[in-house]
Amino acid sequence: MAQARVTRAEVTPVTVTLDLTRYSSVQRLAAGPYAGVSPGRVVVHVGDAVVFFNSDDRHHTATSLGDATSFPQDPRWTDSVLHPSGSIGGGMWSSGDLAPGARSSPIPVTKPGTYLYGCFFDYSAGMRAEIIVEP
Repeated sequence: MAQARVTRAEVTPVTVTLDLTRYSSVQRLAAGPYAGVSPGRVVVHVGDAVVFFNSDDRHHTATSLGDATSFPQDPRWTDSVLHPSGSIGGGMWSSGDLAPGARSSPIPVTKPGTYLYGCFFDYSAGMRAEIIVEP
């Protein structure tokens, strides 16, 4: 399982790459199976920021699963997640719709915890992952 650990001495924002084709092998997290995200688990700290990069030839999002502790069958997102919003640790957040080759705006990390997220377009294909936020 791919995992990145970020220390405070490193430059932020942390970049997470979205590509359903390149990262299509199914991996497992405690929350369930995932694919299409590298790394599948990233460890960051409060005060850092995360940028999502779409290296695929399809549109993707990185969208919060709220308080979920495992990947739900259907996240029941609305089209509002196609617009960038929120902060990691501040409730719902989304990178917004990322066209091929696009990067999200830096999403601030505000509260320790484990946060699950997925792609609005390809969630059912397993495009999901987690962010662990340490103090």
